Amino acid sequence: MGPLLAGGHDGIAAGPADIVVRRLFSAGLALEAVVGLMGDHRATRTVREAISELDRAVRDLRDIAFDHHRPDLPAAGGRG
Repeated sequence: MGPLLAGGHDGIAAGPADIVVRRLFSAGLALEAVVGLMGDHRATRTVREAISELDRAVRDLRDIAFDHHRPDLPAAGGRG
């Protein structure tokens, strides 16, 4: 089970970022299901890489959505 399945919707910010994260999450779940059906097909690696990219995008969006709420971190998009 990949991080997308393990992460759930805990801690997702409300608003536009929430919508995008939910869409990415759904796409990741669909790809996880496809990988389960593919077995050792040579395209499995490519699909797993796409899932990893979706995982990273979800993490990045969550970071962006929450970083501006934390006073100890620079604002999203700002330089550190």
